[in-house]
Amino acid sequence: MKQKLWLNLYVACVAVLAAAAVLWAEGAESLTPGPWQIVCFIVIGFMLDLAANPLRVAATGSVSFIVFMSAGLLYGGFWGGWIAAVSTLLSQLAHQRPLQRVVFNIAQRSLAIAAAILVYKAIGGGLPPVYLSSTGPVQPGALQRDLGFFFVFAAVFFAINTISVSAVIAISSGQRFRDVWYLNSKGVVGYDLGASALAMLVAWLFHRAEEGAAYGPFGLLGVFVIILTIRHIYGMYRKLQSSGRELLDLMVKAIEARDPYTSGHSIRVATLARAIAQECGMPAAEVEQVYTAALLHDVGKIHEEFAPLLRKDSKLTPDEMALLQTHPVKSADLVGIISSFRGMVQDAVRSHHERWDGKGYPDGLSGEMIPRGARMIMISDTIDAMSTDRPYRKRLPLEAVLAELQRHKGAQFDPLLVDVTINSVNVRRVISELQSISSETKQPSTQLDLGGSQRALKQELILWRPRRVL
Repeated sequence: MKQKLWLNLYVACVAVLAAAAVLWAEGAESLTPGPWQIVCFIVIGFMLDLAANPLRVAATGSVSFIVFMSAGLLYGGFWGGWIAAVSTLLSQLAHQRPLQRVVFNIAQRSLAIAAAILVYKAIGGGLPPVYLSSTGPVQPGALQRDLGFFFVFAAVFFAINTISVSAVIAISSGQRFRDVWYLNSKGVVGYDLGASALAMLVAWLFHRAEEGAAYGPFGLLGVFVIILTIRHIYGMYRKLQSSGRELLDLMVKAIEARDPYTSGHSIRVATLARAIAQECGMPAAEVEQVYTAALLHDVGKIHEEFAPLLRKDSKLTPDEMALLQTHPVKSADLVGIISSFRGMVQDAVRSHHERWDGKGYPDGLSGEMIPRGARMIMISDTIDAMSTDRPYRKRLPLEAVLAELQRHKGAQFDPLLVDVTINSVNVRRVISELQSISSETKQPSTQLDLGGSQRALKQELILWRPRRVL
């Protein structure tokens, strides 16, 4: 209820700021567009919005900003804001968005255009810019000045746009603002600033067509293909990101198919490791690396030599145990094939079975020598082992899980990370949610010899590793 209240308040504030910025910009000196010019800008912006690309976190990205920025350069913040508002309204209705989302998207776009134009004018930018002048030669100094002012205008526009959108997602989803901003803006900030230069080209062609043919929309149509090309580049980038993540998920599912008792294990461990990393205040880029490492920590088990061990119902022999303990190295070797995973991700995967007291494997690292991401995965891996049903016992309640972490901190686990895990309300919430998801998953009905299950449980309480990893 409180979250909904904050969300409504935030959307209302953005709407009020947008209205104030657009009205303030009304008095700025600018050309007044005719009906056909307004319709043309709105229609092209609407069409580009319909072809928007999904972002990584609960949002979409469109190149319609090129059209809106062009309108702002030609007609000022008032008309630029109105064109953005009407075009966005049409696209939101076409997508059948909820009312609150419609209001917010209209407001944040209008605010971004109007406020950016106000800043542009405040620092000395001309409307229309000098490079649109046809009355005589343009002085190089004036041209350079207006080009510099334009990129200030673009920077302000993108700052308002990305911050307002990331904030509303963070409020509605409970995620941290900086993580949402990083995930949705990573890799496209450069594209955005580069593509914004097209707004100058659109404005210039529109202005020239207005003067030469008395019909500016011809100028817009001349660059429409270019804008679609930029949109295609954005789409390819996002599809590449999505395909990479889907490939990782496919690899994980292929591994877990060998052992039905660990179905969903890697996803749960990765989700929990990310929550711990976020609680430790790690930068968003490193949080994602921890998540990726946790997702792939058991990828080496895809080797055929591990298949019989993962399917074995009885206790592993010493030789089989030694073979299974090679999986972190094999996992790291596979992860290292992908160049972007070398370094932090690969090191965390290799060391996720190292213990704080140095009694782990494969390298016998201890204390701070163990990569921080690996220490987070070790705790997350152990929590998932305790929080899921096993053939020889039921899952432990949350308080029992946390008590075991406390009992073994300083021996198996990093004491500081254990304290963070135990004391964090957010991490506790994630554990409870993952326990609920796990309990809803139906376990296979394989009949096992459960003789000695008490000894197995005692042994697991000492080392706390997933089934068949001991």
